[in-house]
Amino acid sequence: MNNEQPSRIETPKPLISVCGKGGVGKTVFSALLSKVMMEAGIKPLLLVDADPVGGLTSAIGENIVGTLAAVKEQFIREVMAQGRDGAAEAAENLNYFILRALVEHDSYSLLAMGHTTKKGCFCSANTLLRQALAAVIDPFSGVIIDAEAGIEQINREVTRDVNKVFVVVDASKRSIDTLHAIAGMVDPAMVSVIINRASPSELSSLISGDGKLLLPGNLHFAGTIPEDETLKRYDRQGISIWQLPFDNPALQAVRNILQGQLDHLTKNL
Repeated sequence: MNNEQPSRIETPKPLISVCGKGGVGKTVFSALLSKVMMEAGIKPLLLVDADPVGGLTSAIGENIVGTLAAVKEQFIREVMAQGRDGAAEAAENLNYFILRALVEHDSYSLLAMGHTTKKGCFCSANTLLRQALAAVIDPFSGVIIDAEAGIEQINREVTRDVNKVFVVVDASKRSIDTLHAIAGMVDPAMVSVIINRASPSELSSLISGDGKLLLPGNLHFAGTIPEDETLKRYDRQGISIWQLPFDNPALQAVRNILQGQLDHLTKNL
């Protein structure tokens, strides 16, 4: 196998959102993509676990001590404690609160959304996420946002500053319907489609003989990720996906996707 690594993307930095219907494997793709981007020298990366259930955090084997949801609740408590006169001063400290939720390492940092059961919040979680991204993005060579399932965060413009949207689909009609909805909300030139876990017969129904995705519109087909038993076992046992063997077929498939995306990414930035 060729261990040659893809060349590094220089500037501008890739700001990537990974979207799709729940259950199609977008979190696994986000974890695999982050691994191969760091292999390619695109680091430090900012990984954003924007799904309240924390799938990406678990997939990479990370332990977090703070989330944006917890930060939001702490921020609200401080604002309420200071009253109307102190609210403006507390708002100026919001970036400080956000940085407390950032888990930092040499090659990557993680910002997790988390979840809350409280109501009547000072601001919506998605608004805070958008503010958090603006506050911390500068030092990073790239950003990967593992968006929550569906289209809610696109509806709320959490991903409005991204310059690349990977939409993960399987062979189901609902995943294709979600793809259509996402493509209708963002510039189709930014969208690349990943087909995950489709059988050969299912792939034949989605891809034409010349390798083009059978979908209307100006959507770029980036590649497929095969069903992989080792990957399924790691996911089932809670083993970090970053620990997959170098020659794992799913991991190699994402390397091929990234290599094919280098020109496409920089051309559309």
